[in-house]
Amino acid sequence: MDDGMNYVLWGENLHKEYVMSKSLFGKPLKKYIALKGIDIGVRCGETLGLVGESGSGKSTTGEVLGDLQQPTEGSVYYLGKDVSKMTKEEYKEYRRDIQFIFQDPKGSMNPKFTVYQIMKEPLLTLEVMPEGDEMDELIKDYIFRVGLEEDILGETPARLSGGQCQRIAIARALIVKPKVIICDEPVSALDVSVQAQILNLLRDLQKELKIAYIFISHDIGIVNYMADRIAVMYLGKIVESGTAEEVFSAPKDGYTKKLIECALI
Repeated sequence: MDDGMNYVLWGENLHKEYVMSKSLFGKPLKKYIALKGIDIGVRCGETLGLVGESGSGKSTTGEVLGDLQQPTEGSVYYLGKDVSKMTKEEYKEYRRDIQFIFQDPKGSMNPKFTVYQIMKEPLLTLEVMPEGDEMDELIKDYIFRVGLEEDILGETPARLSGGQCQRIAIARALIVKPKVIICDEPVSALDVSVQAQILNLLRDLQKELKIAYIFISHDIGIVNYMADRIAVMYLGKIVESGTAEEVFSAPKDGYTKKLIECALI
């Protein structure tokens, strides 16, 4: 069993339960168990692929690791520190260093904001820098890094394509210089041709910026293309894990084999 010491972000014995219904006296009558005691983590600069069908617990895992949800049991560690026991300053660093890219980029943006305001928001919220010329130049730099032009800064999300919005979401996640980005189905809502562009962009940026990804997807073919290591989830458990080559070329679990067969059709 890995003790998590070699990981920048580590979840240990993670359980997550949701109460679906209660009695008149508040006693839980029905529970849904999303995570069943998993250990999982990502090392500095690598991509961990987390794959499974809908309901497998993969998105819940990402949200627990990024503290969008708290585990029912278990602990999350960032750089060896228990997130639940961090000081205010330690948690502020963690909140800046762990960022998300979601499946629906438009849904994660304020529709009334311009792209400039969307990019500015995390810099102000996380107190990275004050408004001014330095901030303006940084925003332009990250817009260029994701393959967009400066004139897009005055647009609102509704006027942009899905691919453009996802590039902005990537730039917004990167601009605070995180150590880990949790990518939750970041290309599944995009056209196939745009998917390839976004995947290659993510790979190029990772090489340049030395960041780690937790890449969540239902498509093991895409995960194999992106990941150094793969963890396969089924009904709240990790049923198989290893290097991408090991898992994709010589799967051991029957569920993993079925995912690969579907990807190759």
